[in-house]
Amino acid sequence: MPDVSPSQYKFEQHRSTKEAMLEARTKRQALRTPEYQAQVAKAEGNLQLINMILMSFSAEQNAHIDQRVNLSQHQHRTQEALQTVIYDMT
Repeated sequence: MPDVSPSQYKFEQHRSTKEAMLEARTKRQALRTPEYQAQVAKAEGNLQLINMILMSFSAEQNAHIDQRVNLSQHQHRTQEALQTVIYDMT
C-alpha cells in the first residue's frame, strides 16, 4: 500500500466520485434530444395505457368476486329457508 494519508485518500476518493457524477450528468444531458424525449413520452403514454387496462381488469375481477359473495350469501339464505320449511312440515 502506498504511503497515503487518510485525508489524501478521502480527497482522491472524493475526486473520483465527483468525476463519476459529472460524467453521469453529461451522459444524461446528451440524451435530452428531441427524439429521445419523444421516445420517452411515447413510452410513458404506453405505460399509462397499460396501467388503465390493468386497473380495468382488476375492477372487473373485484366485481366478479362481489358477485360470487352475493351468490354464496343468497344460497346460504335459501338453504336456511328450505331447512325451516322442511322443519315446519315435519
